[in-house]
Amino acid sequence: MVIPLFFAVTLRVFGSAGAEAALTPPNNASPLNPNNVAAIPYSTNTADANTIVEVMPEDKAWKFRLKARADASDRTAEHIEAGEALLQLNPKPWLDLTAGRVIEKWGTGYAWNPTSFIGPKKNPADPNDRLSAYTGLEMIKTDLFLRGTNISLYALQHAAFAARVYRLVKDTDISLVMRHDRNGTQQGIAVARVFGDALELHAEAARRKVLLGGQYTFKSSLNVVAELYRSGDGATASEMRSVCQLAENGDLREANARYAPLQMARNYAFLRGDLPFGKNDVELITITNLRDRSSIIRATYSRKLSPRINAYLIETEFAGKRASEFALIQIARQTIFGLRVYF
Repeated sequence: MVIPLFFAVTLRVFGSAGAEAALTPPNNASPLNPNNVAAIPYSTNTADANTIVEVMPEDKAWKFRLKARADASDRTAEHIEAGEALLQLNPKPWLDLTAGRVIEKWGTGYAWNPTSFIGPKKNPADPNDRLSAYTGLEMIKTDLFLRGTNISLYALQHAAFAARVYRLVKDTDISLVMRHDRNGTQQGIAVARVFGDALELHAEAARRKVLLGGQYTFKSSLNVVAELYRSGDGATASEMRSVCQLAENGDLREANARYAPLQMARNYAFLRGDLPFGKNDVELITITNLRDRSSIIRATYSRKLSPRINAYLIETEFAGKRASEFALIQIARQTIFGLRVYF
């Protein structure tokens, strides 16, 4: 919704609201949850609403943006928070100044972004953030646009700072990024290039983390994304075995504390296929632990009931041998029925 205001200022209000019902039967075969000792509920009902407000003058000399989110559930207390709240000034064509809570999206990866040092962490099983739940960081940001090079400087909380340099070099997007805080300095590089009208390749690298991937769109509109991800911070084979041993010895509290899905190996493969047809869309995602071959399989069917209303069904299954990463997940499967309205 766009509302013209007095003295050539425009107000935009848009967002979405939705409700979901999730079925999560416990995985009694998991050593981490025998007889559902974790008391995982069989069903959960949730609702949320996101409203984005933008105010901008006709000359675009400044912009105010607020993203407010409300969540409600039959399992937890309701709450409201501001995912973004910022004021941006454009004093010069080559200079932008931004202050407030900002969502920054660094990196070129689809399922993982190892160079996203100040952005929200992606969930590879839901890389598109279907509920628009990302929350930004408080910062003061300076953007400089100098002869084809974009330089972004960030002052963060607790004396931390970050920087990003972006340039298009021979049809290749290249970003150099860094962050310094009390834990030290991180550096990374992200690149992407489009070949023709259908193929895109991308890569990211940071300390102990590397991502390689690409996507291709067929004439049938089928889009396929494939990525390989290596994280030196993932659990080793011996650390994975120790989780299983703790569970077998009855120390379920410590075993569950050490278990973190999608972090129990060093290498993962991601594959996504998405096919829109008419008012329908079908998506299939698989994430595989390359050490033990266990997988997450997530299928989504969605349908546009109207230009502003979307209904969907998401089914997530876990496959793998008994001691493998995804066989340890405390739920047997997840089924989600959802409805979302956009305004």
